[in-house]
Amino acid sequence: MSILDSRVQRLLARKDDHILLSLQPDSQYRVKTSWFEYVEFVHVAAPEMNMSDAALTTEFFGFKLRAPLMISGMTGGTQLAKKLNLIFARVAEDMGIAVGVGSQRAALEAPEVRDTFSVVREVAVSVPVVANIGASQLAEGLSLDAVEDIVDMVDADAIAVHLNPLQEALQPEGEARYAGLLERLRELVERAPVPVIVKETGAGISRETAEKLAAIGVKGIDVGGAGGTSFARIEGIRALLKDDPLLLQLCEDFSEWGIPTAASILEVRAATNTLLVVATGGLRNGIDAGKALRLGADICGFAYPVLRATMEGGYQGALNFVRRVIEGLRRVLFLTNSRNLNELKKARIVIKGELREWVLSRKLLDMI
Repeated sequence: MSILDSRVQRLLARKDDHILLSLQPDSQYRVKTSWFEYVEFVHVAAPEMNMSDAALTTEFFGFKLRAPLMISGMTGGTQLAKKLNLIFARVAEDMGIAVGVGSQRAALEAPEVRDTFSVVREVAVSVPVVANIGASQLAEGLSLDAVEDIVDMVDADAIAVHLNPLQEALQPEGEARYAGLLERLRELVERAPVPVIVKETGAGISRETAEKLAAIGVKGIDVGGAGGTSFARIEGIRALLKDDPLLLQLCEDFSEWGIPTAASILEVRAATNTLLVVATGGLRNGIDAGKALRLGADICGFAYPVLRATMEGGYQGALNFVRRVIEGLRRVLFLTNSRNLNELKKARIVIKGELREWVLSRKLLDMI
């Protein structure tokens, strides 16, 4: 077996590790939340509309979505991942929402696993599909040909470059090499065949980082805030299984690191009012989605709850979860007297608790 073959096998094994370990209770933040509990809509007891009047449609890079939702990119590269991606794609197609795939690095190194990603476009034929590659691979010199291959693999309508410095810093096989990333991102934005989205994977994006990303021309930012799945905790479980006490302790030390999702949405929106903003990180229902949209998001991404629903109930379980989110969001519009998403963004809210402290400390009052 070649060194490359061995390395690819380890990479693919890690992908299944992340899927299965993310379903464990210890994979979630224990103390920190996404802070949506600090956002309260002012209930409208006499809405001047029918609930059936609430319009959830929105635009996503030229596509019309039936609801402002995305099944966020999670996986690919293994047979388990292929089965999951097939279900995610089917649900996205049936519900008229966007869908992403996990990092496609594995398919660049092992072409035999390309179908675990391409299956998404085979099923999701009329909705936007988002390709995915890691920032560390880009910083290390990923070629434009490779980027085009990633896009072509899933016939993508956008490509997400995922930022995961916290996870890379805590993985035994991590690649915490980000030097030159912004310049490489600038080159990618200029030459990529589709819009570029930059997404965090669970630690959030600040206003300062968002300003830098906006300045180099990215078309969207996925805040990937803290409060849902903690990759520090997932890597901690892996360190425990590998009997690495130092790494286990470091993972525990950093297990509550990050900007909560609600705060990160405000941070990113303070930096730009033109880019597409995707809210991910601990969203669990239609009320969370409504709050994220009110704070400034355009699209709400769901990963962990869709994965859990799929593992427990297959296609029907995932479909039921997405329907629940959509119907919950429809009721948020009705109960705030909002006929569409633009009106929802003007609904009256109260900010309290730690989020209010963050807003005042970071001078974000104008954003609410």
